[in-house]
Amino acid sequence: MTVLLRFVFSAIGLLVASSVVPGLGHGTFLDLLVVAVLLGALNTTLGAFLKVIAIVPMACSFGCFSLVINGLVFWLAGSLSSKLGLDFTVSGFWAGVFGALVTSIIASVLGAIFIPRDRQRPQGPPPTIKIVN
Repeated sequence: MTVLLRFVFSAIGLLVASSVVPGLGHGTFLDLLVVAVLLGALNTTLGAFLKVIAIVPMACSFGCFSLVINGLVFWLAGSLSSKLGLDFTVSGFWAGVFGALVTSIIASVLGAIFIPRDRQRPQGPPPTIKIVN
């Protein structure tokens, strides 16, 4: 259930990014949901691979180079979605960078509000109970 909610939140983030960032276009909400799944798959595979390869620029820029990688993956998702017949377009690199940034902020905020965190119990042995007569 949580995974489905995260995809819905990403689709809402894509909707907001499409209306705020110039250069992004969108179709129906179902198209955006499919793009959210595609974007999740690309981030999990290609995005992680690119971040491993670019470990030196990431370290030198204190992680800011990940914005470039996320923008490239977002741009690729827009290009793949148009080839798949979905109505989602990304016009260029900068639209991809800002679209990825807005989408991730919106999805993170919605996830923090609507998905409860599991509170872990403290680790260690259980406390002993003394019975006093």
